[in-house]
Amino acid sequence: MAQKGSFLYDVLMPKVYGIGAAVVIVGALFKIQHWEGASQMLIVGLGTEALIFFLSAFQPTAKDPDWSLVYPQLSEGYDPSTGDNSLQADNSGKGLTRKLDDMLKDANVTPDAIKSLGEGLNRLSSTTAQLTTLGDATNATDEYTQKVRSAANSLERINDAYSNTVEAISAMSNATSDAKEYHLQVQNVTKNLGALNAVYEMELQDANTHLKSMNKFYGTLSQAMENLVSAGKDTEQFKDEVAKLTVNLNSLNRVYGNMLNAMRATN
Repeated sequence: MAQKGSFLYDVLMPKVYGIGAAVVIVGALFKIQHWEGASQMLIVGLGTEALIFFLSAFQPTAKDPDWSLVYPQLSEGYDPSTGDNSLQADNSGKGLTRKLDDMLKDANVTPDAIKSLGEGLNRLSSTTAQLTTLGDATNATDEYTQKVRSAANSLERINDAYSNTVEAISAMSNATSDAKEYHLQVQNVTKNLGALNAVYEMELQDANTHLKSMNKFYGTLSQAMENLVSAGKDTEQFKDEVAKLTVNLNSLNRVYGNMLNAMRATN
């Protein structure tokens, strides 16, 4: 007879789950649409959902039925050949162990044959170990050969590097000779520049002397021009005085002329 379920969790709670989910959805809809009373509806919906989750925590775990009672093949120890749930051999000789013994007997598999097979496997294992050792030796020889080849290649690279070094040293020696010649040329250029500087200094001194002489000459010339200007002013004044003297002389001549005329008239 089937076990009677719980009315609360088997009958009532599935309905509560559906109703609570509907309340939560309606509260969320109010909140999304910003309808009046949205906050209260959301609180009611979430509170209902929380209460449902709280009650579901106490829901008893459902027990799975023993399907082996209906399907014997699902039971442990089921023997497909006999249809029995036990693997133990029966007295009628139809167990698996009995059948295995019969098969070994028909195949002439005796304990001596099994022992011989074990010894052969041991010898095969030893031979395999020796072959492995030989393979390791071969691998070691191959590695040694590769290392020798690598060393030879390294020596060739070292020889090439040494040749390049010798060439570089020769080039540096030639460059040193060129540098010495360049140094001598630089020294000659420096000497020539020194001589040019000395000549340039002498020319500058002569130029300074000529410049001083020219300044002195221009100073004297300026003074002479000033004197000429002053002399010009004096000449103008002298000219005016001479003009006045000429006028006075003309006046005196007229006076003397008149006096002479008067004296002649008297005589």
